[in-house]
Amino acid sequence: MRALLNTALMIIALALLPASVAIAESGTADASPKGIGSEGYTWNKMTPDRVEALKKSGDAERGRDAFRGCRGCHKLDGFGRVDGLYPKLTGQHASVIIKQVTDIRSGVRSNPKMEPFASADAVSLQELADIAAFLSKETTIKENGKGPGDQVRLGETIYTKNGCNKCHGKQGEGNKERVYPVVAAQHYSYLLREMELIKLGTRGNSHPDMVAAMRNLSPLEMEAVADYLSRLPDYRDTGTKKAGCAQ
Repeated sequence: MRALLNTALMIIALALLPASVAIAESGTADASPKGIGSEGYTWNKMTPDRVEALKKSGDAERGRDAFRGCRGCHKLDGFGRVDGLYPKLTGQHASVIIKQVTDIRSGVRSNPKMEPFASADAVSLQELADIAAFLSKETTIKENGKGPGDQVRLGETIYTKNGCNKCHGKQGEGNKERVYPVVAAQHYSYLLREMELIKLGTRGNSHPDMVAAMRNLSPLEMEAVADYLSRLPDYRDTGTKKAGCAQ
């Protein structure tokens, strides 16, 4: 009974965390010495582990089982948390999952919370490929955390005018070949926090074009974009073909 009470109190405390603490909890508050801004940084540089993981044929059913160690934070179906403390991974491209985990594993992206779970001791490259296959195919009936809804039209305008759609697609569907993540139907608070971290240069594996784009946006404009994206449907329900991004 005491253990259940302590767990309940911890959940309540986390829900009341201020934004600065939430950033620290997410493990992305500090810049990576190997990430953007460091000497020789190249976005999308292939690490040895990523090369090997991409060679593996992922099995979604095996991935469902291997994902059990991730459920404490990312939940059974990869839904994360509505408050954005943990992202929605459901429907994310397998190539993106593999990139993010191997970037954390190599130290390019700083994420202390994830590092123990991304390590070679915790997950093999085959298991990573399996988990990525599972998440890319998984669906959920839960509603993601949405923005206030009063800035959607402005957010859509900025998203298009700022060229975000050239990489992330007209419907936020991303691009699995170019490893651009799905941003449609992501939790509003997570989208907003990650945009802020990209703007600050503390999300280590950021695309330089993203950093430049975020620097041009005011806090209000970032809120509007996050509001718009959070209210887009799952891209798999739209029938939209994935759009590329010329670089």
